[in-house]
Amino acid sequence: MGSVEGVSEEELKKAASEKKLTPAEIDKLPLAERFSRRVILKVSKIEKVEQHPGGSFLYILTLNCGEEEPRQIVSSIVKFYKPEELLNRNIVLVYNLKPANFRGVRSNGMLLAVSEGGADDHDTCEVIFADDFEVGTILEPEGFDVPADVAEMCFVKPEKFAEMSLCTKDGFVEIDGKKIGANGKFVSVEKYKNGAIH
Repeated sequence: MGSVEGVSEEELKKAASEKKLTPAEIDKLPLAERFSRRVILKVSKIEKVEQHPGGSFLYILTLNCGEEEPRQIVSSIVKFYKPEELLNRNIVLVYNLKPANFRGVRSNGMLLAVSEGGADDHDTCEVIFADDFEVGTILEPEGFDVPADVAEMCFVKPEKFAEMSLCTKDGFVEIDGKKIGANGKFVSVEKYKNGAIH
């Protein structure tokens, strides 16, 4: 193994992977690595499901993300799920999605769901459940570790997240051919095994 002034090649690679990159540098990385450095996916438990007072197709979900304070998101899955089908289930949350207001209610993140057709298909929807994972687990593409600076990661805009092209393939959630998971386990779906994630 090569070294530079007593520093092993492995240590150099590690230092390079921990180097703080600019947003422009991150944009040039291969897709899975860009995703790992931009998006935080966190396993979260649905603790409360309420109908949005201003939107018949919207739920307000209160989540346990493994932190002191609960988190609230708004999701347009009313026509696909009854509250009791969601309550106490673990989901995959886009944790650092830029907050938005939906008819006067603030949403701090987005749950992942897959549809049968393309990303614009709103006739089918399967929430991606992650009941096999502990609440608070951060999920990464296969071969990537949670970035050292994960606590300092900025919000990701919805359009930037959409560009990442997450999908399901043969029943597993993946990006750029790499399955998403943690600790040797991967997130899977039951219904739309080859679909677009939104």
